[in-house]
Amino acid sequence: MTTPTGRVLSLVEKGWAGARQLSIRFSREGLQVRHLVRGRLAADVRACLTPYAGITIWGIPRRVYRVVVWLQLFAAPLRGPVRAILIDNERSARWINRWFPHLQEYVILIQERGDGSPVIKWRGAKVNVDAAAGMAMDIG
Repeated sequence: MTTPTGRVLSLVEKGWAGARQLSIRFSREGLQVRHLVRGRLAADVRACLTPYAGITIWGIPRRVYRVVVWLQLFAAPLRGPVRAILIDNERSARWINRWFPHLQEYVILIQERGDGSPVIKWRGAKVNVDAAAGMAMDIG
Protein backbone atom coordinates (compact mmCIF):
# COMPACT_ATOMS: atom_id res chain seq x y z
CA MET A 1 0.00 0.00 0.00
CA THR A 2 1.28 3.48 -0.82
CA THR A 3 1.72 6.25 1.70
CA PRO A 4 -1.01 8.93 1.48
CA THR A 5 0.29 12.02 -0.26
CA GLY A 6 -2.68 14.31 0.20
CA ARG A 7 -6.40 14.64 0.67
CA VAL A 8 -9.45 14.81 -1.55
CA LEU A 9 -12.78 16.15 -0.32
CA SER A 10 -15.91 15.08 -2.16
CA LEU A 11 -19.03 17.23 -1.85
CA VAL A 12 -20.88 15.38 -4.62
CA GLU A 13 -24.54 15.03 -3.70
CA LYS A 14 -26.02 13.28 -6.73
CA GLY A 15 -24.65 11.28 -9.58
CA TRP A 16 -22.05 9.06 -7.99
CA ALA A 17 -20.50 7.53 -11.13
CA GLY A 18 -17.78 10.13 -11.70
CA ALA A 19 -17.07 10.67 -8.00
CA ARG A 20 -16.76 6.92 -7.49
CA GLN A 21 -14.37 6.49 -10.43
CA LEU A 22 -12.18 9.38 -9.31
CA SER A 23 -12.25 8.30 -5.65
CA ILE A 24 -11.06 4.81 -6.50
CA ARG A 25 -8.33 6.22 -8.72
CA PHE A 26 -7.25 8.69 -6.03
CA SER A 27 -7.16 6.00 -3.33
CA ARG A 28 -4.99 3.79 -5.55
CA GLU A 29 -2.60 6.72 -5.89
CA GLY A 30 -2.34 6.93 -2.09
CA LEU A 31 -4.65 9.87 -1.48
CA GLN A 32 -7.15 9.94 1.37
CA VAL A 33 -10.68 10.59 0.05
CA ARG A 34 -13.49 11.84 2.29
CA HIS A 35 -17.03 12.02 0.93
CA LEU A 36 -19.26 14.46 2.82
CA VAL A 37 -22.85 13.50 2.03
CA ARG A 38 -25.88 15.58 2.94
CA GLY A 39 -28.30 13.41 4.93
CA ARG A 40 -28.40 9.69 5.68
CA LEU A 41 -26.75 7.25 3.35
CA ALA A 42 -28.39 4.16 1.99
CA ALA A 43 -26.43 0.98 2.74
CA ASP A 44 -25.92 0.25 -0.98
CA VAL A 45 -24.37 3.69 -1.58
CA ARG A 46 -22.03 3.27 1.37
CA ALA A 47 -21.10 -0.24 0.22
CA CYS A 48 -20.08 0.92 -3.27
CA LEU A 49 -17.17 2.95 -1.87
CA THR A 50 -16.15 1.73 1.56
CA PRO A 51 -14.33 -1.46 0.50
CA TYR A 52 -11.50 0.70 -0.86
CA ALA A 53 -8.64 1.68 1.41
CA GLY A 54 -8.34 5.40 1.97
CA ILE A 55 -12.00 6.25 1.23
CA THR A 56 -14.34 7.34 4.00
CA ILE A 57 -17.96 8.44 3.76
CA TRP A 58 -19.64 10.74 6.24
CA GLY A 59 -23.43 11.05 6.26
CA ILE A 60 -24.07 14.51 7.73
CA PRO A 61 -27.46 15.74 8.98
CA ARG A 62 -28.93 18.27 6.56
CA ARG A 63 -29.22 21.02 9.15
CA VAL A 64 -25.49 21.11 9.86
CA TYR A 65 -24.13 20.08 6.45
CA ARG A 66 -22.87 23.55 5.39
CA VAL A 67 -21.18 24.11 8.75
CA VAL A 68 -19.41 20.73 8.64
CA VAL A 69 -18.32 21.32 5.02
CA TRP A 70 -17.02 24.79 5.92
CA LEU A 71 -15.04 23.36 8.86
CA GLN A 72 -13.64 20.55 6.70
CA LEU A 73 -12.55 23.00 3.99
CA PHE A 74 -11.04 25.32 6.57
CA ALA A 75 -9.11 22.54 8.29
CA ALA A 76 -8.18 20.49 5.21
CA PRO A 77 -4.89 22.29 4.41
CA LEU A 78 -3.83 21.95 8.05
CA ARG A 79 -4.01 18.14 7.81
CA GLY A 80 -2.02 17.77 4.60
CA PRO A 81 -2.03 19.03 1.03
CA VAL A 82 -5.42 19.29 -0.66
CA ARG A 83 -5.25 17.64 -4.09
CA ALA A 84 -8.87 17.95 -5.20
CA ILE A 85 -12.34 19.02 -4.15
CA LEU A 86 -15.05 17.13 -6.03
CA ILE A 87 -18.35 18.94 -6.52
CA ASP A 88 -21.41 18.41 -8.70
CA ASN A 89 -22.87 21.89 -9.16
CA GLU A 90 -21.81 25.42 -9.98
CA ARG A 91 -23.41 26.78 -6.80
CA SER A 92 -20.93 24.79 -4.70
CA ALA A 93 -18.07 26.12 -6.83
CA ARG A 94 -19.19 29.71 -6.23
CA TRP A 95 -19.55 29.06 -2.50
CA ILE A 96 -16.04 27.57 -2.28
CA ASN A 97 -14.57 30.42 -4.35
CA ARG A 98 -16.20 33.02 -2.10
CA TRP A 99 -15.14 31.50 1.25
CA PHE A 100 -11.94 29.68 0.22
CA PRO A 101 -10.47 31.38 -2.88
CA HIS A 102 -7.09 29.71 -2.24
CA LEU A 103 -8.74 26.31 -2.85
CA GLN A 104 -10.50 27.12 -6.15
CA GLU A 105 -7.73 25.62 -8.29
CA TYR A 106 -8.47 22.20 -6.76
CA VAL A 107 -12.18 22.14 -7.63
CA ILE A 108 -13.23 19.39 -10.04
CA LEU A 109 -16.83 19.64 -11.28
CA ILE A 110 -18.52 16.30 -11.92
CA GLN A 111 -21.89 16.23 -13.66
CA GLU A 112 -23.77 13.40 -15.30
CA ARG A 113 -25.26 13.05 -18.76
CA GLY A 114 -28.75 11.64 -19.18
CA ASP A 115 -27.31 8.14 -19.59
CA GLY A 116 -25.50 8.36 -16.22
CA SER A 117 -22.00 8.74 -17.66
CA PRO A 118 -19.90 11.41 -15.95
CA VAL A 119 -18.79 14.69 -17.46
CA ILE A 120 -15.74 15.94 -15.55
CA LYS A 121 -14.49 19.52 -15.74
CA TRP A 122 -11.41 21.04 -14.19
CA ARG A 123 -10.87 24.79 -14.55
CA GLY A 124 -13.77 24.82 -17.00
CA ALA A 125 -12.32 22.28 -19.45
CA LYS A 126 -13.79 18.81 -19.95
CA VAL A 127 -11.38 16.02 -19.00
CA ASN A 128 -11.55 12.26 -18.55
CA VAL A 129 -11.12 10.43 -15.24
CA ASP A 130 -7.44 9.64 -15.79
CA ALA A 131 -6.65 13.23 -16.75
CA ALA A 132 -8.52 14.63 -13.73
CA ALA A 133 -6.72 12.26 -11.38
CA GLY A 134 -3.37 13.05 -12.98
CA MET A 135 -3.92 16.79 -12.72
CA ALA A 136 -4.87 16.52 -9.06
CA MET A 137 -1.67 14.58 -8.42
CA ASP A 138 0.36 17.26 -10.21
CA ILE A 139 -1.11 20.39 -8.60
CA GLY A 140 -0.53 19.49 -4.96
